[in-house]
Amino acid sequence: MQFHAFATADGQLLALIGWLYLLTNAARVLTYIPQIVVVWRCTDGAVSVSLLTWGSWVLSNVTATVYAVLVVRDAFFVAISLVNLLGCAAVAVIAARRRAQWRAVRR
Repeated sequence: MQFHAFATADGQLLALIGWLYLLTNAARVLTYIPQIVVVWRCTDGAVSVSLLTWGSWVLSNVTATVYAVLVVRDAFFVAISLVNLLGCAAVAVIAARRRAQWRAVRR
């Protein structure tokens, strides 16, 4: 298939994809807030939060940030990757902390 010819037609499609990436990831940043609040308020050890899932997203965002810094070298891509890393890490760390607190209370 010839995606290259289609994607570079006046750069409009690439610009659109760039803006969509920026907008969807900006919106995604806002979705971390309710999850952080729920996990923060959790009193059952955040048992419904998958630390494996959130941890894998943290790892994915670490690699995206490293890729953005070392390969792409684009400040917006670095910023988006870093904010997503921080959002995922916040949920994972708070959930792990709540889980540890819950276990300590149960002993």
